[in-house]
Amino acid sequence: MEQILRNESVKRAKEALASTGYESEIRILSDSARSAKEAADALGIEVGQIASSIVFRLPNDKPLLVITSGRHRVNTELVARNLNIERLHRADADFVRLWSGYAIGGVPPMVSATEY
Repeated sequence: MEQILRNESVKRAKEALASTGYESEIRILSDSARSAKEAADALGIEVGQIASSIVFRLPNDKPLLVITSGRHRVNTELVARNLNIERLHRADADFVRLWSGYAIGGVPPMVSATEY
């Protein structure tokens, strides 16, 4: 399990956390955490304490990172309306990796907008 910490994407996430100035820790879970519920259960916390990072594709083909509580779903119509765009588009795996450097399901909530 410790080999996970040597993964390049984990190293980048760890560096991003360290750059915030806050003490943080990357925890390796023994079970799947493909959903906010699974992650919360594995950590022994409420699902609302999990940050879900979701990348959408804007009409101009730029990314939009939305971070929400694991307890909530993104209201894409509301987000689009507030951005004065017709709608948000789903981002496929290649788009997410291109813009965030991470795979779908592994985009950390501290990916900097300046990276886009």
